[in-house]
Amino acid sequence: MNAVLGMDTSERTAGVAVVVDGAVRSEAVEASGPRQSRRILVLVEATLATAGVGRGDLVALAVTAGPGAFTGVRVGVATAKGLAVALGIPVVGVSSLEALAGRAGPWPGLVVPVLDAKKRQVYAGAWDGETGRRVLDEAAWDPPGLGRALAETGRPVLALGAGVSPYREALRLCLGDRYHEAPGDLWTVPPARVALLGWQRWRAGSAEPPDALTPRYLRRSEAEERRAERLGG
Repeated sequence: MNAVLGMDTSERTAGVAVVVDGAVRSEAVEASGPRQSRRILVLVEATLATAGVGRGDLVALAVTAGPGAFTGVRVGVATAKGLAVALGIPVVGVSSLEALAGRAGPWPGLVVPVLDAKKRQVYAGAWDGETGRRVLDEAAWDPPGLGRALAETGRPVLALGAGVSPYREALRLCLGDRYHEAPGDLWTVPPARVALLGWQRWRAGSAEPPDALTPRYLRRSEAEERRAERLGG
């Protein structure tokens, strides 16, 4: 048995899933809250039990390494690293945007996951809805800038994610009738997709030692920005 545990704490939910030999065996998602680091460990044990998988069956851990909420990303990465060290297995850092894009299924255009980055910015990228190839690099965008970049492709767009609601008008203004939205129940990062991506990359030999895993924020936190301002940079 080759099992991979996937975890996501990058946004408003905490999720865990187990994939065994390329098939999803179990998945659990709950709202994020206080003591998130403790809750994710409880969720890990419950999901492993539901899957009938022991810790010793795990060959790798996968976790969303960002972008997303700074605290949530840190919790997920730290938890994954701690578990991986304890179990002596490698880790795979998965993009929360890439995992979210995988929820859309086949789409004859671009799939664009959008997360609210606050300060009137969004985290976003774009993937071909049929081939899965990344078309637009992940970055922290101002919404009109994202809309213009998508409009330049000339392709229809399917947007999804928590960053859509505040900025849909800015995107629609740039894209017109090429702008579409996925159903709201597809707007959260799926831990099953995180686990599947982890399993695929473990099979491809691209899993890493735990100490190589680092958060991917795409921009500085508020604390870092304030510090830079005080230092003049």
